[in-house]
Amino acid sequence: MSDMVAAARARRRAAGIPVPEDPPADDAGKPQGDEVARANIARSIAQARGPRTSGGVFQITHKGVREAEFLFRGWENDSRAAARQLIRVDAGPNGDVEDAIVRRMIQIIRERQSGDFSWNSYRLGRVVVLSARPADNAGLMDFLKQEFFGSGR
Repeated sequence: MSDMVAAARARRRAAGIPVPEDPPADDAGKPQGDEVARANIARSIAQARGPRTSGGVFQITHKGVREAEFLFRGWENDSRAAARQLIRVDAGPNGDVEDAIVRRMIQIIRERQSGDFSWNSYRLGRVVVLSARPADNAGLMDFLKQEFFGSGR
């Protein structure tokens, strides 16, 4: 490759076309410009994702007194192959619609995760590790209610 570049520069010089200067020898082989940024982004994404191969995003689209709807866009192994679902929730008479939403979200999470999983918290501005284990249900419920409604109980 370097031979091809050198030959192209020689042809340009012979034709009288200005040739950009070669990079200094001490910078040769070091990542430049976008390469550094892309490497940093890839490393951040890999650290946030960890070893998992599935994920998803919840978005509440309607919340009434008793009924609610939210979208779940989930993926397995490849975020480009995302499945989008509209989930309807009915808390029933005298039910708490926020509890019903969070219970249904936890059900979806447990279909994909059985132990610890990473959650990208926009509220906290960082990735946190949560547990999908049934024994940790109360803590997960409280966290998700705080995350979506600001009302952990």
